[in-house]
Amino acid sequence: MVANVVSVSRRTDVPAFHVTWFIKRLDEGFAEYRNPFNGKAHRVSLEPEDVRAFVFWTRNPAPLMRKFEYIEARETPFYFLFTINGYPKALERSNPPVHRAIEIFCRLSGRVGPERVRWRYDPIVITREMGADFHLRNFERIARGLEGATMACIFSFMDLYGKVRRNMEAVPESSRPIEPSLGERLRLSVALAEIGGCYEIRLRACCEDELVAGGIEKARCVDPELLGRIAPTGKSLPTRPTREECGCTASRDIGGYDTCPHGCVYCYANASPEAAIRRYRRLDPALPML
Repeated sequence: MVANVVSVSRRTDVPAFHVTWFIKRLDEGFAEYRNPFNGKAHRVSLEPEDVRAFVFWTRNPAPLMRKFEYIEARETPFYFLFTINGYPKALERSNPPVHRAIEIFCRLSGRVGPERVRWRYDPIVITREMGADFHLRNFERIARGLEGATMACIFSFMDLYGKVRRNMEAVPESSRPIEPSLGERLRLSVALAEIGGCYEIRLRACCEDELVAGGIEKARCVDPELLGRIAPTGKSLPTRPTREECGCTASRDIGGYDTCPHGCVYCYANASPEAAIRRYRRLDPALPML
C-alpha cells in the first residue's frame, strides 16, 4: 500500500475545533470522509505506516499544539498552512486577533521550524473599505510580526462562488467585494511581494498563474518539494490538482464542509456561517466522519 499524504483539512479547521475527533481517529487508526461532489463515503488509514505526512490547515493551531507530544510520538512528518488575514469583524467573526495569531504562529514556528509553517494571506478580499492601501498596510503589519518565523506566504484573490456571493450579500455594503482587474491584482501582488522580501518571506500565488511574475512563485499548498524534504521516501509524488491551476500533490482530505464555526463570510467551505455553527454543535467526535 502506498502511504498517503493526509490533508487536515481544506474543508474545516481541525486543529482549532476538532482535536478530540482527530486524536480519536489516530487512536482508532482510520478516518472516514465524504466526497463532496458525489456523496460517496471513503475510509483512509491513519496508521503510521500508511501516512506519509499530515498537512494541517488552520487559523488557530493552539488546541492541537497541546497534543504535540502525542502526535510527534507517532513520528509522522507534518507541516502547517496557517492563515492570518486580519480582516474586520464584518468578514471574520471569531478569528483570533492578529496579535494573538502572530504570537501563536511564532510559538509554533519555534517548535517545528519556519520551513514547516507557511503563512496564508488568503483570500485577498477587495472592498470599498479594504482597497490596495489597506492590504499594503495590513500585510506589512503581519509580515513584520512573522519575520523569521516563516519563509513563504501563499495568497490568492477571492473567488465569488455562488454561496460566497450569497453570504456576502448579508454584510454591510462597504464590506461587499469588488472584483479587481488583472492589472490591479498584478500591481498589488508585486507590491506585497516587495514587502514580503523585506522580511525574507517569499510570495506564492495559489491557482493564480497569471500573477506569477515580479518575484512571485507558483504556490503548491500540498507541496511535493517540502514533502520530499520532511518525508523522504525516494518515491516521487504525483500532482493532483483540486481546481484549475492548482499545483498540489495528491492527498486525502479527511475534513467535512459546514463544520467550521470561525464565521468567515468569504469562506467557500460553508453554506453560511450560521449553518456551520449549527452543524458543528451537532457533531459527535466519537464518529469516524465529521
